[in-house]
Amino acid sequence: MAREDWRQSLDDGPGGWRGTLRRIFGGSENPMRWGFPLYSAWGILVRVHLLFPIFIAARLIQTLVQDSAGLVFVAPLLIALFVLVLLHEYGHCLVCRRVGGEADEILLWPLGGLASCSPPHRWDAAFWTTAGGPLVNAALLVPLGLATWLATRDFGTVLFNPFDPWFAAGLIEADATIGKVAKITLWSFHYANLLLLAFNVLVPMYPMDGGRLVHALLWRTMGHREATRIAAIVGLVTAVVLAVFSFVFEEMMLLAIALFGGISCFVELQRLKFEATGDDAVFAESLAMTDDERPTYAERAAAKKAGKARAEAQATQAEIDRILAKISGSGMDSLTKKEKKTLEQASEQGRSL
Repeated sequence: MAREDWRQSLDDGPGGWRGTLRRIFGGSENPMRWGFPLYSAWGILVRVHLLFPIFIAARLIQTLVQDSAGLVFVAPLLIALFVLVLLHEYGHCLVCRRVGGEADEILLWPLGGLASCSPPHRWDAAFWTTAGGPLVNAALLVPLGLATWLATRDFGTVLFNPFDPWFAAGLIEADATIGKVAKITLWSFHYANLLLLAFNVLVPMYPMDGGRLVHALLWRTMGHREATRIAAIVGLVTAVVLAVFSFVFEEMMLLAIALFGGISCFVELQRLKFEATGDDAVFAESLAMTDDERPTYAERAAAKKAGKARAEAQATQAEIDRILAKISGSGMDSLTKKEKKTLEQASEQGRSL
């Protein structure tokens, strides 16, 4: 074996370092899918994105900075977010299976969770699959709120300004009892659950649940494609609004969510353009391909041109069929100059073949 071939086998072979990394990261070269398996239950694999532990470490280190929330508040909140996001994604998966779909993986990452759900291609199945996540948070809202009130005996820790949660946390911090950490942890679960429910339902932007719920409701009345187009446009506008809010309130996490949602909505609009030219399947396959498998720019341009040519040919054939039907019903004299010219061009093309 040549030295170059040997080195290539170490890099790309099943036992090579690249092959090993692919297995660890879920067999994908897409950075959005890079993660390691945590556990599997009920036929659903739970994976954690590589950025998640980095994000947690960064937030914990940030607690050491002066004027930032302390470790006693940040750590319980991170734990609460992890648990509640996981339960939220399980809600999507279980409801998806309930309506006849498939769901087999959950990916947790800094911006939330991504459940791999494939519901039947119906608006109601898509709606309930999406609603499954927020329904989990809605079911926990009263129990967690009641438990928080019973532990603190202060309605200020249950009902508070979501833009200033640390005021409510401060009410617990003033508590000098031994169970202060337990109360902070319970409040963190209540606050995180409230935050997840409000954000996922009230923000109409892909891939947030609010955007998917809007899409499903529009799908019911105007069809899947038009509903997708409108939902994507609404999502882009929402992303811009969130980006502005992120600068006003100095929340970089909100900016990251806005960028991610804006990119997701832009991808949806691009997919619709490919769908219009008959190349939707090509576009969908290209998103799942590795860098080596993905077609080049010239190949994509050729595929798009071919799709456009097919669409034009179909439109021309439909026009010819209409003209022939008109001739059959009303005779040649009923044709307009444009219709006669179209028929002549079609006849010439037929003779040249």
